[in-house]
Amino acid sequence: MSRLAARYDADVDAALLRIWPKARIYHDREYTRDRADFLLVVRGRGVMVETKVKSDPGVFRGSTLPPLLERLQRDGRRLVVVLNQGDPTPARELVAGALGDKGCVVVWSGPEHDGELRDAVEALLHQMVRHP
Repeated sequence: MSRLAARYDADVDAALLRIWPKARIYHDREYTRDRADFLLVVRGRGVMVETKVKSDPGVFRGSTLPPLLERLQRDGRRLVVVLNQGDPTPARELVAGALGDKGCVVVWSGPEHDGELRDAVEALLHQMVRHP
């Protein structure tokens, strides 16, 4: 993992705890392409979090995501991909094609984007609420 990616993971981790101070965050210490970087548990419900770092502001196609998406399709888990910069349109289409509304891609590069991150995760968490 590059220093930039490690720093970004730490920044996203801090943002998740800032947004949900009572959340539990589990980190996958082993790097594999078919497992997400974090499991965020808020109010007893979990969302997988995958961070992606681009060194340029170009288009993010999500070419490294298929192994993870295939695993999450089988597991039925929800996923938010957090991207540091760039145009996420192709990756959003890829995630939607694989997971439907159980996955999304957000661009987050600092606290000014906490609202977008919160909204994306809350939408996924809301899907798991059982209504009588």
